[in-house]
Amino acid sequence: MGKMMRTDVNGIRPRKSTGNNWTLDSPRTKKLPIFKMGENDFAVNLPHENLSYYSQVPSAPKVTTSFNETAPEVKKTISNQLRKYCENTTLHGLRYVGDTQLSFGERIFWLISFSVAIGFATYYITNIYDKWKSSPVIISFSPFDGDISKIPFPAITICNMNQAKRSEAEKILREGSNVDKKLLDDACNGNASFDQTEKISWEALRNFLTGNSCSDMLISCQWGDDKVDCDDAFNNDLTDEGLCCSFNRLPPEKIFRSMKDISILNQTYPSNVYDWHAEKGFQDTDYGDYIPRRPLGAGAHLGLSIILDAQINNYYCSSTRSVGFKVMLSNPIETPKMADFGFLISPGFENRITVQPVVREATATLRDIAIEKRQCYFSNERPLQYYRTYTTRNCNLECQSNYTLQMCECIPYHLPKSRQIKYCGKTEKDCVDQAKIDMETVVGNGSSCNCLPSCYSIEYNNHKSFARLSRRINGDFTAITSKYFVDNMAIVQVFFSSSKFTKEFKSELYGFTEILSNVGGLLSLCLGFSFLSLIELFYFVTLRVVCDIAQHTRKVIKKQKESNVIPFLK
Repeated sequence: MGKMMRTDVNGIRPRKSTGNNWTLDSPRTKKLPIFKMGENDFAVNLPHENLSYYSQVPSAPKVTTSFNETAPEVKKTISNQLRKYCENTTLHGLRYVGDTQLSFGERIFWLISFSVAIGFATYYITNIYDKWKSSPVIISFSPFDGDISKIPFPAITICNMNQAKRSEAEKILREGSNVDKKLLDDACNGNASFDQTEKISWEALRNFLTGNSCSDMLISCQWGDDKVDCDDAFNNDLTDEGLCCSFNRLPPEKIFRSMKDISILNQTYPSNVYDWHAEKGFQDTDYGDYIPRRPLGAGAHLGLSIILDAQINNYYCSSTRSVGFKVMLSNPIETPKMADFGFLISPGFENRITVQPVVREATATLRDIAIEKRQCYFSNERPLQYYRTYTTRNCNLECQSNYTLQMCECIPYHLPKSRQIKYCGKTEKDCVDQAKIDMETVVGNGSSCNCLPSCYSIEYNNHKSFARLSRRINGDFTAITSKYFVDNMAIVQVFFSSSKFTKEFKSELYGFTEILSNVGGLLSLCLGFSFLSLIELFYFVTLRVVCDIAQHTRKVIKKQKESNVIPFLK
């Protein structure tokens, strides 16, 4: 190996000179290429005289993009996507707005038309919303008939309008105390005077009221095809009409919260008592000798048949201007108001009372609606002070009791009360009567009880037909004369007219499905809008824009990478 070849500072060996003798610092070679370009060579300009400079060349700068560089492109991308959306959308009329081939006037026409369609849709959707807000509940008929085996037979309360037996009244007039005489006079004439110092004890009033008994009034009882003991089937109950007899009413402990002042009469019930209320209903296994009893079926032969004895000869005075009985059908968990709502049964007639139940139910979704909007209470939403189960009638009676206590500082014997509160005597009669008028007056100074209807309720509509009794007596009553039978007896049959009934159903006016279908129908009618139109709008406004911006950013970065070459390669 002879002479060593010359190399530059970076170890690049220059090609052999072609014959011209020159040096690197020659002025005429500063702008000439150092090497002769071959097929695979590249030209490198050496702007600096000192070759050691190139050993200190910095690395290539990091490629970045600023907001000022991308913001115009983002705006342009969004504008383009909106134009493409208008050109490709399935919404009626909007594609003409973005059609650049149409004149400006045509595009404005379609823009106005589209805006008007949006206005119409908004107007009618607002109407639907306002209607839902003002009355969100609708009452309709159930598509399926109810069966009477799913509801209880009505509670039947019977009162003799005789306020005092003649034999007992004459005994009081002969031997009774002044208190009993005044009670008798007040019961019959209502004009007895009681001064403030003369207090009538509850025991004395109760003893006077219980002078009549169910065994004296009920002669024969038949449940379906079976004859039953009237004393077992009926129980004594104190009502605003006095002592009455009730059938199929729940025991007091299932009606009232406290029994300390309510259970004042001897009552007998079957061992099987079901804690029933309209919302809970019956279990499928609750058949047999249960209280409340279920209907056996439709028709007179599957109902309750009873024979009543008015004992007119023993009448001393009546609660009305006639003789006979008051009868009322009610919910088994309610306290009947016999004085005002009982209908009359006259002796000497056979009466048929056909029952048609009115059953109201509600959907579970109704609980999500405010009470002031749906206008009804579920059983656990309005606890009562005295009653275990909420019904409108129980609420009204409790409200009357509290209002009377507030006005008179006592409560009448037939209304519920707490143990420490006294019963109203005859000295508070005027106050009690005025409180009752205030309570039952719809217009005027009546107190507000806020006793809304129950969301689940059962009522019993009835229709009465009657015919005069025949003087011909069958073998069961041969011990009495036909005249006494016709003058004193009344036959009452209570039964269902049909084994099926129509239920009323309270539900939401618009559920989610109804709202969706109504709003979707209006949008489709006015705009041709569908669920896929919403996805289409989402695609063009978000996904498509993001993808285009990302694609543009990648192009900018790639372009900058290609332009940012290290200095000695420029």
